[in-house]
Amino acid sequence: MSPHLVRLVATFFALGYAAVAASLMALAAGPDNTWTAAGALGEKLNSPVFALAADPADDRRMLAGTATGTIYLSSDGGASWKPAWKSSGHAVLALAFDPARQGSILAGTRGGGIWRSVDGGLSWQSQQGSEGRSVRAFAFLNGGALAASDEGVLTSREGGPWSRAGLLQVRVSTLAVLPPSDAAANGTVVAGGDATQGTEPLPLFSSADGGQTWAAVPVTGPTGVVGGSSMVAVLAGGPPARQGARALLMGTNTGLFMTGDHGASWQQLTGGGALPGTDVTALAMSPRRPDRLYVASDGGGSAQGGLWVSSDGGAHFASLAPPMAEVTALAVTGAAAPTLMVATFRPTDHAVALWTYHDAGGQPRGPAPSPPSPGNSAPARTSSSTGARGSGWTELLTEPEAPYLAMGAGALAVVLFAAVAYLRRGRQL
Repeated sequence: MSPHLVRLVATFFALGYAAVAASLMALAAGPDNTWTAAGALGEKLNSPVFALAADPADDRRMLAGTATGTIYLSSDGGASWKPAWKSSGHAVLALAFDPARQGSILAGTRGGGIWRSVDGGLSWQSQQGSEGRSVRAFAFLNGGALAASDEGVLTSREGGPWSRAGLLQVRVSTLAVLPPSDAAANGTVVAGGDATQGTEPLPLFSSADGGQTWAAVPVTGPTGVVGGSSMVAVLAGGPPARQGARALLMGTNTGLFMTGDHGASWQQLTGGGALPGTDVTALAMSPRRPDRLYVASDGGGSAQGGLWVSSDGGAHFASLAPPMAEVTALAVTGAAAPTLMVATFRPTDHAVALWTYHDAGGQPRGPAPSPPSPGNSAPARTSSSTGARGSGWTELLTEPEAPYLAMGAGALAVVLFAAVAYLRRGRQL
């Protein structure tokens, strides 16, 4: 066979491999607007999962941290997991990819400080200056990192040791960075807490110099503290506000609020009545669609938990109807139509589950799964509502993933047919 023919055959098979790989990636993301049970974590859990993260450079790479102190790594969009690290029993409370350093990931633990991985999560090292701290959130600004700890804010420059950066009287639970309104200014760091030894009506502070100095953000009005809140659970930058400034979103134990004027006035976001006035556990924006906002709640011990999405900057929300209402953690991939990784926890029987949802903007649908057994981290799959499924190939063809498999098989068949036809033509010449 001539070298030219060899190259052409290799090209045919490379195209076939690419077609199948693309189909498998679509399969891993799951069908559009459909809830899918993620793979099991490999241990029995009876405490919530609070830490999830998605790699901004690879939508299929995800991390999950558990109350037992184990970090799990998935390379296939959550379909399967393998343990990457165990922190000697210190619960993992936060996970974050460092946007300034590819492959660098931070993990916050309860009482075990901060751990860092520089190889994409394969190995982890304890971080000097954070020993003994409980860390529940991270933020990044100008190449540096900030951490929300039980004794104020910690900061690290260029991946170096951590040091205290103020608010020592506050048990900081969340951090957010608001980008500057003009190129010459620095971003604003906002810190919120769920407890304080000070006299602040609500622990909420901002810093315009990277955490060197802090000022209280106004949280009171004619009727008292915003919404009657007693703690700040989560913060995030919202849509652009006045004069190009970025709005601040604040999730508390009484709902979701927004300010566009640095706290001078606050507005409760009810999303047209869709959002309940209860605990907010997670806020996230689609990286490529900043007008698309996700809000999660565990219900605060009630039945009002869930997951909602807004496509107009928070004016209106629609429920994404997760299979279990008590959402404890959320991660969003960077795709234009992102995949959501969601952790749920049902307090009545301590059922823990992970789910994926490929948000293409349509009406949510999904399995009506049988409740996972207490302590089981993997939700059970159930029969279709149209009847019992078969086994083997019959069952596979009835799955919602069948179109993706058919697409890959068809593409491969076309490539193989073309290769065979070319080889026959070569023999006849």
